[in-house]
Amino acid sequence: MPVQVRLWAPYIMKKNWLVATYKINEVRKLESNLLNQKFEYYLPKIITKKINSNTRVEVLFPGYIFVNTSFKNYSALKYTLGIRDIIKFGDNISCISDEEIKAMKMAEEASKVNPVASKIQIGQDVMLAKGSLTGSIVKVCSLPSKERVGILLYFLGSMRRAIIQEKDLIF
Repeated sequence: MPVQVRLWAPYIMKKNWLVATYKINEVRKLESNLLNQKFEYYLPKIITKKINSNTRVEVLFPGYIFVNTSFKNYSALKYTLGIRDIIKFGDNISCISDEEIKAMKMAEEASKVNPVASKIQIGQDVMLAKGSLTGSIVKVCSLPSKERVGILLYFLGSMRRAIIQEKDLIF
């Protein structure tokens, strides 16, 4: 005979911050649907500033949203339009603590006063992550656009300048 596990009623009624994935292109629809169903949610966003651009608001964890609800509302949340899935590990539903949510909110507020700066700086040594020179250490010499970086590398006995994509660097 299979063993049945019964959850204690107060445990089911207690609110937890569940971690869910959403369809990235449908954020407004998702937020509207969650509000219509009276779900409390949190989508952490921070303000970033790159050297050659203005500040902009970015989602801290693209594709993930935190919803504060009890486990009895699991089905309603799972089938909310815009929700892709609720993160689970086996039979355990993933949730995070109120303290972690508060810490994210504090970081979000701090970014409003002091935007998060780009990690890459002119003169910084970085490592190439792709290509035939993978693992080579190069020096950043310019930041010509939002996604490209000018680098200096030592190649065939002389210093050469190249422009590569920022995503191809490890800093």
